[in-house]
Amino acid sequence: MASDPQAGGRTLYDLKSLDGRQLSPFGQRVHLALRHKGLAVDRIELVRFVDKEAIAFAKSQSVPVLVDGDKVVADSWRIANHLEDAYPDRPSLFGGEAGRALARYFNNWCGLWLTPEIASFILFDMLDHIDEEDRAYIRRTREPRFGPLEKLNETRAARLPAFQKVLDPLRLTVKQNGNLHGATPGMADFMVAAAFHWAEQSSRFALLQTDDPLYSWSRRLNGPSHAER
Repeated sequence: MASDPQAGGRTLYDLKSLDGRQLSPFGQRVHLALRHKGLAVDRIELVRFVDKEAIAFAKSQSVPVLVDGDKVVADSWRIANHLEDAYPDRPSLFGGEAGRALARYFNNWCGLWLTPEIASFILFDMLDHIDEEDRAYIRRTREPRFGPLEKLNETRAARLPAFQKVLDPLRLTVKQNGNLHGATPGMADFMVAAAFHWAEQSSRFALLQTDDPLYSWSRRLNGPSHAER
């Protein structure tokens, strides 16, 4: 059985906002995974987008980074696998190797489609919650891919119905099973729900209507939005 270093042994490096918002969908995944495992975090270190030196020790350019005892793990997918393998006596994130393989699919789907698509709706609004250096960083790194952020805002209402339609398989699965993972949530749920939490934290533009099953499912896993706390 793996040890659980509770006394100063677990530190999570996550993204910093101006007002305590969770602006990293990948950091939120880790928060949800740790909570599911019943593992406490002794310290949370918040870093800005531009603070690359703060996490250089992890050989990473981005958060999240988890320091768990003598283990340093970067990247939300690797962190999830570390938590599953290091704490097998705690509630499972995957429910076995078949579930781990399915969660890998959702990790890839979120990375290739869901996260970039959500970004196209919320990036401009997210600028309100970060400092000037991070705003310049976002524009410098995201606009070559997405184009001017102001233009994204002008077109987002027209693009929303197509985005919501693509979510129909998720919506149906949640209605049928309660979660993507089944009767109890797992890492597949946490990855997708974290993306919607990121949207709520970053922007007032509603991607999901309140009567959408995905809305109530996301709130059940993530808790209320920043404005409601």
